Amino acid sequence: MSHDVSKNNFDLIRLLAAAQVAVLHVLYYLSSPWRTAPLIQLLELFPGVPVFFFISGFLISRSYEKTGSLADYWRNRALRIFPALHVCVLLNLLLVLGTGYFALVGAHFWQIAVLYLAKTTIFQFYNPDFMRGFGDGVLNGSLWTICVELQFYFLTPILYAMCVSDRKQRTNLVLVGLIIASLVCNRLLYSTQPEFAASVYWKLARVSFLPWIYMFLVGVLAQRNFARLAQLQRNWLLPILLPTYLGYALLLHRHGFGMDNSVSPLVFFPLAAVVFVGAFSAPALARKLLRGQDISYGIYIYHVVVMNTFLFYHRQGRLMYTVLVLAITAAVALASWFLVERPCLRKKHRATHPVISASSLPVVPQPLYKGASQQGSQ
Repeated sequence: MSHDVSKNNFDLIRLLAAAQVAVLHVLYYLSSPWRTAPLIQLLELFPGVPVFFFISGFLISRSYEKTGSLADYWRNRALRIFPALHVCVLLNLLLVLGTGYFALVGAHFWQIAVLYLAKTTIFQFYNPDFMRGFGDGVLNGSLWTICVELQFYFLTPILYAMCVSDRKQRTNLVLVGLIIASLVCNRLLYSTQPEFAASVYWKLARVSFLPWIYMFLVGVLAQRNFARLAQLQRNWLLPILLPTYLGYALLLHRHGFGMDNSVSPLVFFPLAAVVFVGAFSAPALARKLLRGQDISYGIYIYHVVVMNTFLFYHRQGRLMYTVLVLAITAAVALASWFLVERPCLRKKHRATHPVISASSLPVVPQPLYKGASQQGSQ
């Protein structure tokens, strides 16, 4: 069975992953008793952030291979991340200002300006002490993954320059070696969490690429070997694989395995397989349902903004508040897509001579390729 790598359901899966993060996050703070509902427990088995990182590895590596120049690669990455991020952080700060919280804690203009600059560059993990009393204690806790994602962007050209060669087997071995090294960092990070979680060094290690890049590299590895993996793809595979994963993940969860960002590799690798198979099963589904619209980024970065405002005004303890927050988040995400993200993505530079995807070629003559990425929202 042949598959076109550019026809996939990654946009739909990303939307579901963003919704998973938003629903669980908002329920935890606004309607915590509902976290034990059976449907919510099933959602916990599909941690959104690891899904994001795997998809990012697949799509960013392909985008890099298909971009005409390194300058275009950086421009496209910046257009994807920063316009909506700036609007989100600015709106977030204006909402906090409107509540009177900054005046209450005596935050000065320059302190707020530094916070804005940190959140809109590469220091999204920065959170000053004066924000500890607002909402969940962080201006926007979801943004830490933006910092990690930006590190992936910076490392991708280096990865290709150093590791990707015309010998596919050698490239695969190097990628596997890097995946193992990152896995060791990830397990060391979470094994030391009980003792060192309060340490600044532990917190900085957590927002570095080291414990997370294995998830990204698994996506790169899948993309680089897409032609081989596509030969295994069958329409009947997802209906078998999905319930099998559910049973397996539920069993591990009941034996104490975490299903959040600290997810064990014993869960991540089967989850990545489900995501890959789902992306190329009925690959026209995302296009039919979404019609090219992608509000996953907006849902991910805006849900905390709305949630923290509700928390400040003590609107919590009822399921209705969670529903309202999610509805407002969806509306804001739609506005962000149509007014900010889509217009900026249309400014991306694309080459005019598409070529066959590198994942279907046995030889890679150059680290950069002329051609246009087919994944519009990447």
